[in-house]
Amino acid sequence: MLCLWVLLTISGLIQRTLGSPGDWLDEFIDCKELCEASTPCPGFEGVEVPSGASSEIAFFTEASAIQQHLLFWDCESNCDYQCQQVVTQMRIAAGEKIVQFHGKWPFKRLFGMQELFSTLFSVANFFPHYRGYKLLQRELTRLPVRKRSRFILEKYCYVAIAGMLAWTSSSIFHFRDLEVTEKLDYFFAGATVLSGFHGILIRILRLDKSDKFRHVVTAAVLLIFSLHVLRLYFDWSYTYNMRFNVLFGLLQYILLLTLAYKNKRQLKAGKLPRKSHHLPRENLFFELCVVPVALVVGTALAMSCELFDFFSYSWQIDSHAIWHACTVLPSWKLYDFFLHDFRYLDACEDSISD
Repeated sequence: MLCLWVLLTISGLIQRTLGSPGDWLDEFIDCKELCEASTPCPGFEGVEVPSGASSEIAFFTEASAIQQHLLFWDCESNCDYQCQQVVTQMRIAAGEKIVQFHGKWPFKRLFGMQELFSTLFSVANFFPHYRGYKLLQRELTRLPVRKRSRFILEKYCYVAIAGMLAWTSSSIFHFRDLEVTEKLDYFFAGATVLSGFHGILIRILRLDKSDKFRHVVTAAVLLIFSLHVLRLYFDWSYTYNMRFNVLFGLLQYILLLTLAYKNKRQLKAGKLPRKSHHLPRENLFFELCVVPVALVVGTALAMSCELFDFFSYSWQIDSHAIWHACTVLPSWKLYDFFLHDFRYLDACEDSISD
């Protein structure tokens, strides 16, 4: 359930290339120039500080040694941050609306984090994928080594790994927004969308039964991802990145809905296993058909948090952070669905072989 997160992250960051209202405010530009001259920042030594600016200068402080060396808050970025706070507090006092800077709301640094709640909720999203990975690995241990359907679970493990890497990158990016953390966030987000598309495609087409076609599909997906990373590395484009993830994100959801429909047809045709491993027969329709549809619908509804963009300066939370919070449960349930679907598939095949 990461592809909507990918799309929203990218659509939000497109604004950074177009600029934000706060970037062009005269008071913000003047504040930065004053801060950089009075600190002074490298390259601004000897620049004359306007007379009568002592009250404004008193507000500016240098970043601590930890902030400078561990979190890479150099003089200019620290002045940028401080002036965002100055301008925002001035606008609040004047009854004016809060504006964004560089495509983001003017968050306060709390406990060293640029975006406290987005960071915490990104960390929270890591755990469903970690749990899913552990569950999938446990399921693999009970299967015979030569059982071909193992390939499906192995592909799902890659989905979990990509998810863990993606949310780790997201956590780091929201903790400290740098060019390198942004790129890692984008690269692993793309890997998540492709891994989900790949894993579900293997399941629907039953490519676990054909080594040749499975290897071709896997090689094609790896090639697509490699070309995607190279394209961004040599020519960074938010628009291209968005289109790429929109395409494979929608394909992933279509595949998930297709799998739900396929399960419904099989259940309607009376295809029920005589025995199953930890699979309650009375809940088959709900787990195999309703849950995947609910996952798609639920994440789409959660997207409304981004559509109605808002920010609370007092609470230091925005709609993007709330949306991150809304993706934890769908990710948790996704791996439950993967396991229930696999156990149903496995039990049906065992019934045929018996």
